[in-house]
Amino acid sequence: MHSTKQQTVIEVLLFTALVALGAATRISLEHLPNFAPVAGLALFAGYFFRSRLVALAVPVGIMLISDAFIGRYAWWQMSIVYGMLALPVAMRGVLRKHFDFSNMSIGGFARSLSGLLGCSLAASLLFFVVTNALCLGWYEPTWAGVATCYLRGLEFFRYTLAGDMVFAFVTFGGYAMAMGLVNALRRDAPEIAVPSPAAN
Repeated sequence: MHSTKQQTVIEVLLFTALVALGAATRISLEHLPNFAPVAGLALFAGYFFRSRLVALAVPVGIMLISDAFIGRYAWWQMSIVYGMLALPVAMRGVLRKHFDFSNMSIGGFARSLSGLLGCSLAASLLFFVVTNALCLGWYEPTWAGVATCYLRGLEFFRYTLAGDMVFAFVTFGGYAMAMGLVNALRRDAPEIAVPSPAAN
């Protein structure tokens, strides 16, 4: 099979799996506020898929499917939440620069880990800051009201942070193990192609 065609098949299968598993996981974890796989999978989608639009369709697809079961809310709030959960796709350049499977020395591993950790933390913080701004209308229009809003939001932020970290590390860790297995097989059978992210 031609490498480009093989990459396309892999991307179609992976896209389907990410959206289906992401939606199912978000629905099953509904009882844990803000502990969800969406941002973590968006990070991986941005890293892996050649097309930014395909990568963006992963978190949006997960949200559309899961919200059909969990419930919808005001369209303008949904658009902001969806946008913030899709934002990690924009970190693809940073991740591709730092997350490198070709250099698995101690220094290379530390570089990959720090890149993933930094992007995941940034995604969580941006989501917290922007989505909590949606709740400012519930508080007095003063600095004290703003502070109260964000302090109360910290209870949910810990779940956001944990969910983003857990699912980012599970996804990238699983990909790293798969790449290691493929590389091991490739040494024995050189014709096996290695699925890897390609620049747009």
